[in-house]
Amino acid sequence: FGLTVIIEQKLGLKFQKDSLNLMADYIDLAKIATGVAALIEDQTLRKKIDLYHKNNILAFPGGQFLEYVIAKNKVREYFSDVIKAGFKLVEISDNLIDISPEKKCGFIKMAIQEYGLKVLGETGSKKVSSDIKLLINDIKNCLECGAWKVMFEAAELFESGKFKSSIIKAISQEVDIKNIIFELPGSWIPKITTSDIYSLQVWLIENLGPDVNIANVDPFEVLDLEVERMNLFNI
Repeated sequence: FGLTVIIEQKLGLKFQKDSLNLMADYIDLAKIATGVAALIEDQTLRKKIDLYHKNNILAFPGGQFLEYVIAKNKVREYFSDVIKAGFKLVEISDNLIDISPEKKCGFIKMAIQEYGLKVLGETGSKKVSSDIKLLINDIKNCLECGAWKVMFEAAELFESGKFKSSIIKAISQEVDIKNIIFELPGSWIPKITTSDIYSLQVWLIENLGPDVNIANVDPFEVLDLEVERMNLFNI
């Protein structure tokens, strides 16, 4: 099936271990939500990352952390700290800041070529609805510059709580869907309900197939997503 990417913020080591004993086979990547990694004691963070890696799950810090250090002009220090913590994967996004395609490409290449990191690009804004052509060009730019996959910002898929399926359909005509990871929305997006999150998950699988890549999955919903991918609800 496609990639399943969880977003985790509050899992203690014991709870994380118990959860992975149950569902590690169905998780591919684990995003440590933006900023949270900075609040966790270094040794504990390393143990959490190691635990994911021992279960063949790549952990990575949320992309807004990078946006913060870009604004502070401390990108190299950030990549060094990421490696020291044990991460092997980083997300390079511009959800909240404006950077040129050339500069974004430069950060992707820097992470890969100078620091040996695997890169997830991300496209889309958390603040405004972007032009579809710009989103497509951004995805292509990330991939051409070496990104392994590109995350698609969930906020771009909704307007006043309404899902805009036309965006995904337009993108699928221009870019190989296997290179995109679609984020599920969350309560941080205005007018989004639990029903909206589940409905998008179902729509993605029904329209793009069980191999679609899905991110921002709540750890408590991993098994439900896998059941959905296997089509076990339709009997």
